[in-house]
Amino acid sequence: MTLPPRTFLLLACLPCAHLHAAPVSFAQDIQPMLEQSCLPCHNATKSEGGLILENPKAMLAGGDNGEVLSPNHALESLIYQTATRKKKPFMPPEANKAKAPHLNSAQLELLRRWIDEGATGNPRPKQSVAWKAMPDQVVGLSALALTSDAHYGAAARGNVVTVYDLPLQREVARFVAHPDIVSAASFSPDGNWLATGSFGEVKIWRKTRSPLTLLPEGAGATATRPDGARLAAILPDGTVQLTETSSKKQIAKLQGDRALLDAVAAAEMEFAGAKFELDFLEAELKATIERVGKITTDLEKATKEHTALLPKRADMEKAIAEATAKRDALLMERDAGDDTFMAETGKLDLAKKIELEGAAALKTAEASKPTPSPEPKSEASTSQEATKAAAKKATDDRLAAEAALKTAKEALDAKQKLYSESIKALGEAAGALSSAKTLEVNVANFATVLAQFKKDQEKQTPALETAKAVLAQAEIKNTEAARAAQQYQLPPAEAVAFHSDGTAIFTKHTDGRVRAWHGNTGAPLADTDLQPQWELARTIGNARKADSPIAARVNALAFSPDGKVLATGSGEPSRSGEIKLWEPLTGALLQELPKPHKDAVLSLNFSRDGKWLASGSADRAVRVWEVASGKMFRNLEAHGNHVLAVNFRADARRLASAGADNVVKTWDVQNSDVIASVTGFTKEVNHVFYLGLGDELLATSGTPLVRVFKDSGTEIRAKTEGFSKFITAAAVAPDGKTQLVGDAAGALRVLNKEGKILAEWMR
Repeated sequence: MTLPPRTFLLLACLPCAHLHAAPVSFAQDIQPMLEQSCLPCHNATKSEGGLILENPKAMLAGGDNGEVLSPNHALESLIYQTATRKKKPFMPPEANKAKAPHLNSAQLELLRRWIDEGATGNPRPKQSVAWKAMPDQVVGLSALALTSDAHYGAAARGNVVTVYDLPLQREVARFVAHPDIVSAASFSPDGNWLATGSFGEVKIWRKTRSPLTLLPEGAGATATRPDGARLAAILPDGTVQLTETSSKKQIAKLQGDRALLDAVAAAEMEFAGAKFELDFLEAELKATIERVGKITTDLEKATKEHTALLPKRADMEKAIAEATAKRDALLMERDAGDDTFMAETGKLDLAKKIELEGAAALKTAEASKPTPSPEPKSEASTSQEATKAAAKKATDDRLAAEAALKTAKEALDAKQKLYSESIKALGEAAGALSSAKTLEVNVANFATVLAQFKKDQEKQTPALETAKAVLAQAEIKNTEAARAAQQYQLPPAEAVAFHSDGTAIFTKHTDGRVRAWHGNTGAPLADTDLQPQWELARTIGNARKADSPIAARVNALAFSPDGKVLATGSGEPSRSGEIKLWEPLTGALLQELPKPHKDAVLSLNFSRDGKWLASGSADRAVRVWEVASGKMFRNLEAHGNHVLAVNFRADARRLASAGADNVVKTWDVQNSDVIASVTGFTKEVNHVFYLGLGDELLATSGTPLVRVFKDSGTEIRAKTEGFSKFITAAAVAPDGKTQLVGDAAGALRVLNKEGKILAEWMR
């Protein structure tokens, strides 16, 4: 069949079609594949082998092993050779940590063409982000925050933040915070500011008071809750009584002062912390005293043994010298015996050879033996006789050689035995001297350790006395706070009214003040404003701009204890980590920690004294930073996967970390030692918190389970009731008595310290 000319022309040109294609673009064609398969390990922050592949200029600079790119010569370019698996090391490597995929055939062809075309171009500029509306399907809780007094909790679902009044169990505010998912949230210590983080930005929201009328018209001596279940009435003595309407049973008298009750709670917590500190220091001192006793005993024993060996030291060294000389002499004798043995072996081999030759000659002679005759011996017969005699002599010589070799072997074995015995004797002598030297080293080491333990004891003893004094003062303060609360006399009430939704009771008193009380229990409330709002005060960064000062997603937020610093944790995934410290009031950048991690920062926590900042990262490292200087104090590495949470104990002596390796680790910060590794989680552990001022920890994970345990690893309890979905967020009040837990279905639950669910809100 003859093809039409046009079809033939088309087919003929197919192999060279790429010659007429548009040039390969670095920005559009090459950069995307490099970002996927190469840049996780070869970027400006993490340049393995000194090689950066972010742009053609950097690629031309090569790495530690020289050039990787030869423009116009793809087949000679190392980057192409390693990508096509034609030259080792193959790139990307098999089973690489970044899970970077190999380039496929189409990508390899683009890379070859780009290099052959000159390997030029510029990386694409960062583009501004045009965010779309958040889908309704995004319902999971992505971040939680809790005020220090546990009065308000903030929950992020998608890009919407909802604020709850926890004592009254009611929603008080709801607002769209960011164009993207809210990934972090934190309240300032005073509860007046709420920081939320998302992609490329942080927003700071200020709490504002609502213009609500506290005592509506008609407030008087009695008030009934809107549902009719409660009655509040002013008694003749000016106190207000809350009763259950149906049974007429008294529920509570509205008395007391919330500020005084808060002071009592603070004093109790301070006392508990002082008691924990004293117990901890007593245990530390006891352990140090035990160590001093043990090391003292070890030192005395080692010193005694060392002293006993001192007079024998010269004899030991003399014995080693004599044993060495004897060994060397026997070595020479053994080598001489070995030479004799080898010579006799050679003689025997020669004798055997001659014997074989003689036997062969004799056999030949006997085969040609002449017929016997009475004539005198012929010349042939005489030759046979000589051959036979020579063969006999060769056999005799061989037997003599065997006897000589046996004698030489026996002599060599005897010398080898003596030589082995000399080596053993030398080893024993050297061992004795080594033991003496070890005792000498042990004495020095024991003395050094003992001196350090005694120094520790010298420091711990006054610290313990100080702790006792602090505990005594805390006990006095606790007693005085309790007495003040008990003796407080509330001014007589003039009017009482329920809030319109019945959640609170308002009372006006003769001192002119209006006070608020829980509408069900009658407990005093901290604030009379039942509908506070949060208005945007400032924004740091911009989620819509490519040049935001915050890299990628804000994964962690933490206010310093004095509220003057806001720390943000972010970074380019698999490329770099970022920690920045900001001034919340102005949004000014105070400090940026230099290259804090090799991967995105996922968690942050300040110590309670504000001196230290802990960070956890996707690079599996936990680091502790001195806030004042910005210098790294500790680098703690033991997790096998991303570190998702970090939390200091109140005394900052210990730090807890939780990871995607399904483990919680507790650390001795000063010594960088792992105290305990808490396992038993079947999915990643995403949050961990110290509860109050002691050593109890709460942890949540992807498993619908809330676990509480001591930082030594001892389990206290595990709660599963009420939880069935992946736990995604958690927050805990400083005293540990209020806990927020959120899950992937958007459910928010409030727990007390014992793990009882006090309230819950569903999506």
